[in-house]
Amino acid sequence: MKGLVVSMQRFRSFAVRPFLAIGFVLVLTACGPEAEAPASAATAEPTPVATAQVVQAEATAEPTPTQEATPTEAATPTATATPEATPKPAPTQEATPTAPAFAEVFQGVRGIVDPSNFGWPREVEGLNGVVSIAAKPLRIITASVGHDEMTLAIVPIDRLVAVGGASKDATYSNVADLLQDKTEITRDPETIIAQEPDIIVTSPFFSADGVAALSKAGIPVIQTELTQGPEERISNILLMGYIYGEEERAVAFAAEVRERYEALIAVTGEVETRPRVLALTQFGDKIWTAGKDSTEGGVIAAAGGLNVAAEAGIEGNQTTSLEGVIAMNPEVIVIAQPLEFGAAEFRQSLMENEALAELPAVKNEAVYLVDGKHFTTLSYWNIRGAEDLARILWPDALGDSESPAFSLAE
Repeated sequence: MKGLVVSMQRFRSFAVRPFLAIGFVLVLTACGPEAEAPASAATAEPTPVATAQVVQAEATAEPTPTQEATPTEAATPTATATPEATPKPAPTQEATPTAPAFAEVFQGVRGIVDPSNFGWPREVEGLNGVVSIAAKPLRIITASVGHDEMTLAIVPIDRLVAVGGASKDATYSNVADLLQDKTEITRDPETIIAQEPDIIVTSPFFSADGVAALSKAGIPVIQTELTQGPEERISNILLMGYIYGEEERAVAFAAEVRERYEALIAVTGEVETRPRVLALTQFGDKIWTAGKDSTEGGVIAAAGGLNVAAEAGIEGNQTTSLEGVIAMNPEVIVIAQPLEFGAAEFRQSLMENEALAELPAVKNEAVYLVDGKHFTTLSYWNIRGAEDLARILWPDALGDSESPAFSLAE
């Protein structure tokens, strides 16, 4: 506990000072995320099926509130008319610059074909193959909440020309308040083409047909993997900075994210006994939990908790039962579910269920509602989720601390 208090002082000091520590990143080791297919359990959005199987979670996951509502990828409304595009400035090729001093940071970033090339054109390899980018993109579309969150940290907001409805919805998006005036699009290629984007940087969940249609229209499309974990988030930031031609800003922001994560780990890494934590949600009559390689599981680990679903052999996001909850014997339960979809009612049902009366989390009233968009988004905002949970697990050390805002591009 003495070490925990010392580290707590470091965390509090960190919470009130700026983060742009570019020099810190100069000593980063290569940040390549683990190889992953678009449907891997670690990154995908929840798309439950009838049988109990691993499902996927993305920040755009939006449960449909029906009798059998289950978490699915957030859908934006079908446009009744094609939105009008704003005037498109023509991107121009730039002279190939001398490799910047921080070029070594990009050497191990997965997806960068030639990390010594900081000129145009340049190539990156996404999940959909190698894509050439002719010039610095001035008009960007992602059609993905997690990508929108990362984009706004790297480029000025006026370069993000249109967004999906989920990115404007504060239930799912951490940047919704910044995007209310943006043109709203669906993932229909026609509505995207009408905005005349220079590039589409999007998730593995964008349809193959849509990618083909946009590519045929001459728009570069790059699908990037969304593996959870601090190193993977940092790698995503650097890759997107390279795609957008904002390498210096990406390096600075990656340093900020890394420093913030390490400030938290300096506190939570000191603990010897980790509380047994279980992440639960309920949609319809099904209870879901988050096991190994889930986004919520990564949040639990960073906050200093033991993910009992992973300990029980559950991978990704799967359904469970009350009997399963009892067997996992959590000391803390977190419900990362929107209030609009019954989070409070689900908590009440757990607290009042006689079968759970002796469960440590229920007996000690340690069942908490948390902000789902911090726990399930596939962006650097997972660090905020870990800070939220750490305050629950270690109130004596972190209870009165505050999470500072992330810096955004200007």
